[in-house]
Amino acid sequence: MTPNRFRALVPWVVAVVAVAAVFLWDVEFGVAAAFLAMAALLFRHHMWLAICTAAWGFVFLAVLTIPGPYDSPAGPAAVPVLGFYAACFLGAWYLGRRLAAARGRSEKPTPTAETVESTPTADTFVMPAVTTRPAAGRTGLESERAELRWPAESRLRVFVLFLLLLAVIGAALKFRGDVPPLFADNPDAAREAVRLRSNLITGLFSEFWGIGLAVSLLRALTGKAEGRWAYVVFVVIFAFGAALGASKNSVLLGIVPPLVAALSVRRSATISPKNRLRVSLVVLVIGAVAVGAAVFLGGQRTLAGTGQFEDQFRAQYGASPLYASVGSLDLSLSSSVETFGRLWEVREQHPPTWGRYTITFTGSVGDRLFGPADLYAITAGLSKPFYMNTATFVAIPLLDYGPIGAVIFLGLLGLSVGVIDRRLAAAWSPAHHLTRAFVIYFATFGVYELYPVVQPFWLALAPGLVALYLLSKPMRWIPEWMKR
Repeated sequence: MTPNRFRALVPWVVAVVAVAAVFLWDVEFGVAAAFLAMAALLFRHHMWLAICTAAWGFVFLAVLTIPGPYDSPAGPAAVPVLGFYAACFLGAWYLGRRLAAARGRSEKPTPTAETVESTPTADTFVMPAVTTRPAAGRTGLESERAELRWPAESRLRVFVLFLLLLAVIGAALKFRGDVPPLFADNPDAAREAVRLRSNLITGLFSEFWGIGLAVSLLRALTGKAEGRWAYVVFVVIFAFGAALGASKNSVLLGIVPPLVAALSVRRSATISPKNRLRVSLVVLVIGAVAVGAAVFLGGQRTLAGTGQFEDQFRAQYGASPLYASVGSLDLSLSSSVETFGRLWEVREQHPPTWGRYTITFTGSVGDRLFGPADLYAITAGLSKPFYMNTATFVAIPLLDYGPIGAVIFLGLLGLSVGVIDRRLAAAWSPAHHLTRAFVIYFATFGVYELYPVVQPFWLALAPGLVALYLLSKPMRWIPEWMKR
């Protein structure tokens, strides 16, 4: 064994010994330690896979360490079960990346003496074609990271303004003159009233806030300095619109994916290394502020709500914004595991439905064609007297296909995520990178639920990303003034 190989194995040996020691002390804490250790080992070469793995580790720690009004023995007992299912998904994600990388290597052209083949790194954007050798003063890694090809400014601004128009129409249809939940005295009650009168069309139109926010933020972070402030203004407008429904996820859905994409691509080659570092720090700060604001607003929304859970929440955390934010963070991290634990205990009472819950996004149309299926009715019953409707991404495959079928489902899902993650990292279009970022976001969101099969957000997202891709390509039907 060479010295370099020995040094590479040392972290793995240390991690195995440390995790084994924790397992011998406590199995549940051992599961959490295993996920956190694996995240640390994967981070250098598979950053987003590592972050998703770490998210599961922190969720398990929150379940095991932070007390809350919704806690019961079912939550900690479910940690090993969920750990197994999450490991199946994450392992398949890793395998999908390896398979896509192997296929990519077999498709590459043979390098010549004058050119060098650009090899995709784990989580960086590269061109799939042959590139020239690094310019003087630049590292090989930097030379392998290509820039996004944005559409002409006139086309892109027309596109963003069109998204804004659709979003405003959606808000008008959704709220119908009522006070938006963000400004209501009881945001939860207002959200429920809006939900009861909403339909598929108004729901899809309202999602254009998130799409516009994602496109504007990615352009502001990765595009040319010229015109950047216009997109910063668009970011503020779209973020405000996305927040009108008092939903943390609606805002995070438009902020987190473009941050993922921005951290995965190279900024303009004309930017100095110091300024590139500053851009990366700005991206991280925006992400931290967005998550912190979502946690704070979640705590304030719960404090303003009415009901038995809200009463217990106020009794435990008081009126302090800091304590309420800690409680909101704990709720966000642990409530889905707690609900899944209760679902796991009664799994035999729910025979497999063979795909009905997987098409929950079809709404009333699916109810008429395939019969009713309401996941939230089940989780609401299990979480009484509270209403905790999410139960991690394992709940739907468990109800649809049973415990063994859920393993197969999550394995295939992980393979798909891994292939998309690796293949789209070598694309040139902002649409490709936003697609990849949304897939990574939804994969990490699995700590809450299998969002794409519950909410039809992607029915609005997919046409928007296709339109962005087409705008990036030269087309004969586009007027000359829009090509500049």
